Amino acid sequence: MSIAKSGILALVVSTSAAAQSSKWEIGALAGGGPSIVTASLGGVPNGELLITTLSVTRPLVHWKRFRASYVGEILPFVVATKVPKVQAEWFYNSSHTDSTFVLYPNGDGPDLGAGLAPVGLRFSLQLSPGMLVFAEGSGGGVAFARAMPKPTARSLNFLGSAGAGLHLGRRYIVGYRFTHLSNANTAAKNPGFNAHIFYLGITLH
Repeated sequence: MSIAKSGILALVVSTSAAAQSSKWEIGALAGGGPSIVTASLGGVPNGELLITTLSVTRPLVHWKRFRASYVGEILPFVVATKVPKVQAEWFYNSSHTDSTFVLYPNGDGPDLGAGLAPVGLRFSLQLSPGMLVFAEGSGGGVAFARAMPKPTARSLNFLGSAGAGLHLGRRYIVGYRFTHLSNANTAAKNPGFNAHIFYLGITLH
């Protein structure tokens, strides 16, 4: 084979590999875990956070066994448990010239939400043909049905997550995330909500 033909073949192979590595990858995961309180981020105890996500991933840098990728996620179903409920009442004086708004505790229960995490970055390393280890971080927001984790907080919260995991074979994922929810002091109170999330995922391609 001539040098010219060898060069053309090498160019075709490298171009094909680069095109394949830049494809969008579609995935889904589900998981959950307990809420925790930290000194720096606050939080509430005795709750749980359950999440589901649909994600898209696209490699940005691919060098030998290392890869850096963009990750964007939709969170179609999020549940925070044991979120306080309240009953709202208005009270008027006898002449109806003034009024007072009062929130009464009314037990607790799950608070349903949905969200979006459009900003994410994943760093991965291929350990073997069937195993890849990764670390990742993402940011976005979640809208809940009512204020959480306290009635004086807000239903719309910013979301931040960081974690790591294993990609097993071509399809299966097991991982952990530390997730923080906060209204960023846009409400009367900002107790925050932190959770350890353990999840299972699948790559749909």
